[in-house]
Amino acid sequence: MEMVNMHEKKLFLDANKFVAIISEAGSAGFSLHADRRVINQKRRVHITLELPWSADKAIQQFGRTHRSNQASAPEYRVLFSNLGGERRFASVVAKRLESLGALTRGDRRAGPSLSAYNYDSSYGKRALMIMYEGILEQDSLPVVPPGCLSDNPVTINEFIMEAKSALLSVGIVKGYEEHFGSLSGYISDNDMQDVRRFLNRLLGLPPDIQNRLFELFASIFDHLIQDARIEGNLDTGIVDMKANVVELQGTPKTVYIDPVTGASTVLFTFILDRGTTWQLATSMLNEKQKGGLGSVNDGFYESKREWLGRRHFILAFESSVSNMYKIVRPTVGESFRDMHLSELKRKYKKVSCLKNAQKGWEVEYNVSSKQCMHGPKRKLGNFCTVGRSRQEVNILGGAILPLWRAIEKALSNQLRRNHRRLRVVRIETYADNQHIVGVLVPNAAVKSVLQGFSFYLPYP
Repeated sequence: MEMVNMHEKKLFLDANKFVAIISEAGSAGFSLHADRRVINQKRRVHITLELPWSADKAIQQFGRTHRSNQASAPEYRVLFSNLGGERRFASVVAKRLESLGALTRGDRRAGPSLSAYNYDSSYGKRALMIMYEGILEQDSLPVVPPGCLSDNPVTINEFIMEAKSALLSVGIVKGYEEHFGSLSGYISDNDMQDVRRFLNRLLGLPPDIQNRLFELFASIFDHLIQDARIEGNLDTGIVDMKANVVELQGTPKTVYIDPVTGASTVLFTFILDRGTTWQLATSMLNEKQKGGLGSVNDGFYESKREWLGRRHFILAFESSVSNMYKIVRPTVGESFRDMHLSELKRKYKKVSCLKNAQKGWEVEYNVSSKQCMHGPKRKLGNFCTVGRSRQEVNILGGAILPLWRAIEKALSNQLRRNHRRLRVVRIETYADNQHIVGVLVPNAAVKSVLQGFSFYLPYP
């Protein structure tokens, strides 16, 4: 009996069995990764049915299938229920993984199943404080609470009263009975930014209010992340620049050659077309609705407000998260952030006549290829790329570490003016399947980059 586990492990590594089931007790010392020295080198899909309380134990479990000398990296699937309080376990593990760095920071595509749940961060603490202040009616909420209508303050007030009572029952809201005699209350300074305590106490609430509170917190969290991304302050590691068409323009320019290694630093210029044609949008919707899998709210929408004399059109279809919808725009394709159904209906109205939607979609698509969303009178002119489908992108690739300080100096004025930081990006050309990784250079700073590195070149 003592050798049963070793025998089963050998059957798995020899490709006689393709499913291995291990418990927490068996999560130490076993190597089940796609080792190049064994027969079974298929990519591992590691399914975790229940996250442990300890982040270190979770990392120990993940290490069973992710080791050196492997033919391919594993794919992790972490399963847990839709109760808001259970996000606590994922949040703790995600924070621990990000502190290690390798799995979640160097490549934003690595470990996405957990890094998306790292709520115990500076953004999570700020989101929690904003939510508490809104519930205590010390400030307004930046998002509409789940299940409420923006034009109906009664439903919002009812939610706030219910949230106060819920937080009181788990000991987060205190003092209103003793000092105030009403539902105003207070939350201690220590609890205002204690995300772990909030997620832990959520487990003591009924599922309905538990999920609504967590959804409100997650919505504020996403709102802060989106603002940081727009402002250029979000550190996301290596960012993939995606587009429907990627074209390399001209010959890459060598700006520096390392005298020791001979490695060169090269400036690449690409033309990206992120726009979505009407034909592509309709095919995406048809694919979603194939087999009756689509939602009744899937379809094309028109904005209720005008911008520069015209209304915007979008395609919305339900995502894997309940009441959340993926948004596709004619100008920039699929949005980074999914939109809640309440926000979708608040800002847009569904289009019943496809001919009207097609006309508006094609107008917006054609205009976005020539100018940004701010119109032709934008002060930055062609340098502004907000809402522009076709744009020029410059990437400084190759040996960039020896020039990191020089790059910062050359781009300092541009970065300071736009309150941004250096961004490392990755781009793939579809024609020759070439992958380029480097620093994104704003169009307005290309000339200064070429001038700033001219003294590094070993030739005139």
